[in-house]
Amino acid sequence: MKAWCAIAEAFAREGAGGRPGQALGARLGRALVGTAGAAPGSRVASLDLLRGLMALAVAFYHFTVFIPVFQTGRFMAYTAAKAGNYGVQGFFIISGFCFFYLYTGESFRGRGLWTFHVKRFLRIAPLYYVAVAANLALGLGMARYATPRLVAENATLTFGLFQPNHALVLGGWSIGIEYVFYLAFPLLAWAAGRFRPFLGLAALALLALSMHYTLFVVPYASRAGDMNFHAYVEVGNHAFLFFLGGLVAQARQRWSWRLTGLSFGLLTAALVLAFVLRYRNFYDHFAVLQGPPRYYLAAVCFGLVAVFAFRDLPPSPFRRAGVFLGDISYSVYLLHPFAQEAITHLAPRALPPAAAFVLGLGLTLGLAAVTHRWLERPAMDLAKRLTAGQGRKPGAAS
Repeated sequence: MKAWCAIAEAFAREGAGGRPGQALGARLGRALVGTAGAAPGSRVASLDLLRGLMALAVAFYHFTVFIPVFQTGRFMAYTAAKAGNYGVQGFFIISGFCFFYLYTGESFRGRGLWTFHVKRFLRIAPLYYVAVAANLALGLGMARYATPRLVAENATLTFGLFQPNHALVLGGWSIGIEYVFYLAFPLLAWAAGRFRPFLGLAALALLALSMHYTLFVVPYASRAGDMNFHAYVEVGNHAFLFFLGGLVAQARQRWSWRLTGLSFGLLTAALVLAFVLRYRNFYDHFAVLQGPPRYYLAAVCFGLVAVFAFRDLPPSPFRRAGVFLGDISYSVYLLHPFAQEAITHLAPRALPPAAAFVLGLGLTLGLAAVTHRWLERPAMDLAKRLTAGQGRKPGAAS
């Protein structure tokens, strides 16, 4: 992205000479790169949009698994598999961006540390508890094998420290990893604030650690008892993604230029094509979660987060819709399995798969909007009241 800035500046300098070709170059530079349109530390609405789209991609993928709307091994089926699995990795990159962007220079001492953890807990726990309780009541997924230990780990949100797949909800393994990041973050923020190369060095070290999992542990793990999936979800296989997000946050704070609508659209289209057209025609979804495909597709996700992070969406209905989609993304992620269960058991058997698929996504969005309004927002308001006087600056997609 720095190259885009240099090109634009060069075009602008040459355009000052007044020659027609140089003036055209200057106009082209202005068409590709602009200046920041949002105050430093303000909410990055473009990442709200991207996070919401990634949550929908996860729901979309899971619905295709349970509702035979696409033929296995065909374009839409393997595209949904890639988008769903790498949507979760995109969550980790966006989380890293948001926290290192919002908490730069924050002091996590005394009340500051208390404030951080209260807000994080009340952001994650209420909806997660509802999802766990529903799974236990309905006997879904891992809840069928719940033990006092698993219940305790889920109640304290510490299961990621032991095995992320101890989550009692579908997809909850990523919540476990997120919470490990929250627990470590005050120390990470302290290190990043005092030693600027820390994020880059940590990203490289943890990327090397992930190679142990991606190139060796996951490919050779037994499929019996889902041991390969248990290996895949280990914290060490994903931790580097949070630090990649932190590097994007550092770049946005350091550089004042932003992508225009034209350059944003071109770069986004190129990255989407790079994601969709590479690694096709597979039946085993683990084929793209290990080895070189994992790093190629994760790199594309990183590129998408970086592109969206450097685009300031202007005020518009589209921006408001993107912010709303980001707001409900957590509910979309946790509640879409219940929408799928409802469609599977309550919809007429004669309902075509395509109609069931659309109905399931619509039900997911409806449930997400309701729980965000009546559960998530009240919990966040409670956190603000409990930490009154210790507030944070608003911003990037909390």
